[in-house]
Amino acid sequence: MRKVSQVRLVLAAVAAAFLAGACATPLAAEGQAAAARPAWTVYAGGPSQSVADHFGGAPLRYSVSWSELQLDPEEGAGSATISGTAYLAECACDPGARPVMFLFNGGPGASSSPLHFSMGPKARGAGGAFPDNPYTILRAADLVFIDPVDTGFSRANSQDGQARYLGVEGDVEAVNWFIRNWLAENDRQNAPLILAGQSYGGTRLANLVAKVTDLDVRGLVMVSPALDSAAGQTDLGHVFTLPTMAATAWRYGRSAVEAESEAESWEKARAYAERDYLIALQKGDEIGADEKAVVAGEIAAMTGLSAQAVEAADLRIDIQYFLETLLAGDGLLVSRLNTGVTSPLPPPEANSHRPAAANDPSLGLGRSNVILSAEIAGYLAQAAGVQRGDEYRSLNLDANFLWDWRASEKSPRFYVSTAPALGRYMQQKEAVRLLVFAGYRDLATTLLGTRYALTHNGLPQDRVELVALPGGHSPYDEDALKAGIADQLYSFIEAAVRSAPLPLQETAE
Repeated sequence: MRKVSQVRLVLAAVAAAFLAGACATPLAAEGQAAAARPAWTVYAGGPSQSVADHFGGAPLRYSVSWSELQLDPEEGAGSATISGTAYLAECACDPGARPVMFLFNGGPGASSSPLHFSMGPKARGAGGAFPDNPYTILRAADLVFIDPVDTGFSRANSQDGQARYLGVEGDVEAVNWFIRNWLAENDRQNAPLILAGQSYGGTRLANLVAKVTDLDVRGLVMVSPALDSAAGQTDLGHVFTLPTMAATAWRYGRSAVEAESEAESWEKARAYAERDYLIALQKGDEIGADEKAVVAGEIAAMTGLSAQAVEAADLRIDIQYFLETLLAGDGLLVSRLNTGVTSPLPPPEANSHRPAAANDPSLGLGRSNVILSAEIAGYLAQAAGVQRGDEYRSLNLDANFLWDWRASEKSPRFYVSTAPALGRYMQQKEAVRLLVFAGYRDLATTLLGTRYALTHNGLPQDRVELVALPGGHSPYDEDALKAGIADQLYSFIEAAVRSAPLPLQETAE
């Protein structure tokens, strides 16, 4: 028997708390008595709202709540916490049967705010405003945006909490516990589920699926997923980055690739990368000087770099070098997360206390490693009555720098990739489908690297769809792509929900 904990529901309208019922939680050892302190806190004091989306005629009414789970309730105020924001649509249906979609971003150290304000019923506008989002997918499924430990309002609260939850395994356990507690507290244990992760959230999702085989998961969604971290440390990583570099140079008029579109320039560079370039790299130190010079010239023509620099780099172009060099003549730094974005090239000594990638134009970190959002904190206070007396952490690179990348499970090979786990899960769950979005302008998790991971790890290809988009790491940020992404997600969720319920298996806690 799992420990039973109390639930505290905080209503902002009266600024008071009362105990309400009991809930099952997987956080305690068998046979323990009921907890004296609450492990689950909910703020649901905001008004009912509505949004006019482009999927229906009449506005969709919905409620907002914010929930927090104490991961170590026996620690009291020192317990680490994980939290999330839920949007539940009002419908003439059985709420318990309505699909639920859990979403999280990556980092590690990123809150769910990017997905939250692109898929949820509110978007982020100018001047701290949160206008209605016509491209929300709330009509297709109830949405729960999870902020992992030390992001959003979630906190490690101690060095022990950091050690336990700022790492590959503890992070997955925390998200697993949050999902299960949320389903139990909202009487949605039998709901069809969609799970979605972006960037490192793809790693988290691939590790998570083995722990939720007893839940009715119908579909998986990934945005720019980080699935094969090891490949980037080999020659394959250079093969994967070349097409994106070439397409980027083409867009800025710096590439000799003859193409009519960004996609065509990427495809031509891909064909070269997987053939001539790969063969040259595989020769290693045995490549002849003349051949090396020829390949360096070809790569330079595609990427807008000098042949001398490419040859000096042993034909292996460092991503940061490319970003800092391509438009250096114009005094611009190109973004790794979205090569369509630039900013003034910083001096070499700028923010030398952290990796150069943290100075990315798409991050906007300045000298701090943490982005705090008073606007999101204010929005959650207004929408759900959340009162935390603390800052909302949109991005926390301090958590990223503390991350424990080790796994306790021994790997059958010395290679770090979560894609095989994803493949095993989809072979086991014969009705689960996977939808993946990736951008031509993403040098953090490249399109070709994503395609390689999805096609080399036993995933059933008839149930995997990879959508290549003219965008970066967060393609939904592009105004021209918002409607199309929303349509694809909506159709995917509807099709997944129509599929027959899956045979469920017991999962060890």
